[in-house]
Amino acid sequence: MKIDKSSLLTLLTLLILTPLFSCGQAITNKNVSQNDNKSITRQILSIDTFSDFPPEIDGCSCYFSNDSTDFKNKKYIYVNDFAQTSFLKINGVMIKFTQIEYKEIDKENVKAKYKSDNFGMTIEMKKGIQNGDETWLKTGTITLTNKAGQSIKKTFYGECGC
Repeated sequence: MKIDKSSLLTLLTLLILTPLFSCGQAITNKNVSQNDNKSITRQILSIDTFSDFPPEIDGCSCYFSNDSTDFKNKKYIYVNDFAQTSFLKINGVMIKFTQIEYKEIDKENVKAKYKSDNFGMTIEMKKGIQNGDETWLKTGTITLTNKAGQSIKKTFYGECGC
């Protein structure tokens, strides 16, 4: 069997270029896979616990936990200064919020809305019972929404007072 120069050159070119194209394809697929994982990670919202209050919280405040056990162990998910400033730890980062609306639904229920640069938050709270000279137990829900419209809703247990 006789192979001419042109056929041999074409065959060699294919043999050399085939691995290069397949490597390029593998790299492209790897990058797409990594980008997919990053976007999935960005989509997950978590409200995390913290034990130390930010310095802006001094005096009267509300502080909420996931449940009564976390509350007793001083693991909080939310704190406010009884005025316009609130904090929530989102995906491991403490985020400051400013109150934009406060509404008493009835004698027992309150709804407050807050905003930060990247999130909106709604607190729906039941009045609760007095558990100290100047403190009241509270329960309710926190709804956190990011700019992409993704949200998480959590129940809370805590207290407000001075």
